[in-house]
Amino acid sequence: MNNMDDDSSDNSLLSLKTIIRTKNFEASKIFYTQLLNLKIIEEYDDGNGSKGVIVRFGPDGGNSFLEISEITKNHNYYQKAFDGKFENDKADLQIRTHKIDYWASRLKEEWHARGPVLRPWGSYYLYLRDPDGLQIIIYQEKTK
Repeated sequence: MNNMDDDSSDNSLLSLKTIIRTKNFEASKIFYTQLLNLKIIEEYDDGNGSKGVIVRFGPDGGNSFLEISEITKNHNYYQKAFDGKFENDKADLQIRTHKIDYWASRLKEEWHARGPVLRPWGSYYLYLRDPDGLQIIIYQEKTK
């Protein structure tokens, strides 16, 4: 067994990729890539009922990713929940920005959003939902 106390950077967890299995793949792809301006770094279609895109947050070289995926009924990984919308806020996606006013203005014309709302800890939150009902929060941290 490996030494769990080894703190060398070779053992670090390096990045994060979150997967959202969508009810409406095309609407979700447009939402994340055109409305939120996330850059597509990979697209796939296995020809067997699974397709998707992987997008990156931040500039080139960033290490946070989102996979937007569609899995149809004929795929062996299909689950009935993939056909539904999010029914609660047990999970949400929070995206940090340095320019909350830019996003509030941009979204005002193109998508329903609430805010920016000043939170008690000094950050500003802008609330919206993706096409599947997943709560998205774009936030700007309190300035020092």
